[in-house]
Amino acid sequence: MEVEIKDIELFKKLMDTVGSLMQDVSLDFNESGFAVRAMDPANIAMILFDGKKGLFSKFEVDKPTKISVSLIDMNSILKFVRKDDRLKLTEAKGKLHMDVLGKNKMSFVIPLIDENYTAQKIPQLNFTAEATLLSSVVKEALKVGLTVDDSLSFTIDGHKLSLSAKSEEKEFLEELNINENKELFDLKSEGLTKSKFSIEYLSKFFVSIDPEKQVKLSMSNNYPLRLDHEFSEDAKIAMVLANRLE
Repeated sequence: MEVEIKDIELFKKLMDTVGSLMQDVSLDFNESGFAVRAMDPANIAMILFDGKKGLFSKFEVDKPTKISVSLIDMNSILKFVRKDDRLKLTEAKGKLHMDVLGKNKMSFVIPLIDENYTAQKIPQLNFTAEATLLSSVVKEALKVGLTVDDSLSFTIDGHKLSLSAKSEEKEFLEELNINENKELFDLKSEGLTKSKFSIEYLSKFFVSIDPEKQVKLSMSNNYPLRLDHEFSEDAKIAMVLANRLE
């Protein structure tokens, strides 16, 4: 297997996001591209990523190939890769060869992890409400909410999306109306829907998301949340996050 990544910034964002949740990652390559299905050790959050061949300037994958590596090893190398560089990955004899191709060429070799790996299955969830909005709205709400509590609640009711946090002494509430707020693009609900989630885990997901891009929330009452974002037509990321009990 030999591939050459041309969108290095996107790849670094992906590895940073996964690396904030776990120490190792498995990249599943096939003839169409590659995927990541990663669950954090506490089984609270799952990252789903699908990347097409358009992300690569060279893509030679003859058969389905799993590349499992330490994210500590990989991300320590990615720090030296500049925006305009290309990154070539080659798998051979239990090693991953990483060649940074730019003004200067740097070559690294890291071990593959030999693990009993089974690709995580995407949970089948039934949602009753959806909202599509600018990610900057959620990012700001996470910052403000953290001054109140360690959880943020999402409520969808009719034409309104509310983001809130509450502790014994303090409260925070932000409301957006589909008919009034340009940051809110779409809103659907089968009735009043509310659920609460960890600000720490949400913040890890939103670190990689452009604040001026859209994110889609899918939820039900006291139920896990699914966040979906499209980096481009060739790259999509999602997080499935367990809810906190009210």
